[in-house]
Amino acid sequence: MGIVFGYLSLICFCMLVAKWIARRCNLIKFDKVLMRIHRPVSLLLIVFCILHISFCIPVLRNRNILVNVSGVVAVVFMIVLIFSCHVLKQKDRRMKWHRILTILMAVCIVWHVVVYFMDFREYQRKVDSIVFKNIKLSDVEDGTYVGEYDAGYIYAKVEVMIEDGRIVSINLMEHRNERGKAAEVIVDKVVATQKIDVDAVSGATNSSNVIKKAIENAVTQ
Repeated sequence: MGIVFGYLSLICFCMLVAKWIARRCNLIKFDKVLMRIHRPVSLLLIVFCILHISFCIPVLRNRNILVNVSGVVAVVFMIVLIFSCHVLKQKDRRMKWHRILTILMAVCIVWHVVVYFMDFREYQRKVDSIVFKNIKLSDVEDGTYVGEYDAGYIYAKVEVMIEDGRIVSINLMEHRNERGKAAEVIVDKVVATQKIDVDAVSGATNSSNVIKKAIENAVTQ
């Protein structure tokens, strides 16, 4: 849901920017229409930003630091912008700071969106590049092995116990994800079939592959 509210926030901001463009281009009728919805759209922007942040807090560790920084700075400029509109009484001064803060916020939002898509593209590249080796469990010495795999948006760490050339148990120590919790049953499939490259859980393919790769990394130490 975090990404959904992020897109809704972006749409609201684009509508507010469209008002400024309409006024600059002397599109009087369009400017009047946008002026009527300026306040409700501004309120929606605030609400959507709050919801976006709320849903993103649990997965901040999965994000590139620049995604987090740019998002926080954009919100700070938005808060200062709202504050200045209520504190500054002189219209000319208020409008001046309104323009400055809006431009700064726009720069941060563009920065945030660009870095996010670059980060997401790298995550997709990592997930798509996952391949599994043909491992003979009979060649693995008895013991307990820890393995992990970090794809950026998804991270998994497992503890695998091997006895007599068989996987006795798999403990999923950590699984950072957004919508892939259903994939956690994959560890039971691996134990049951004694194969690492089992079929992914429907609807949670990426998390399934990351967990399986963590298992492979554990037993191939």
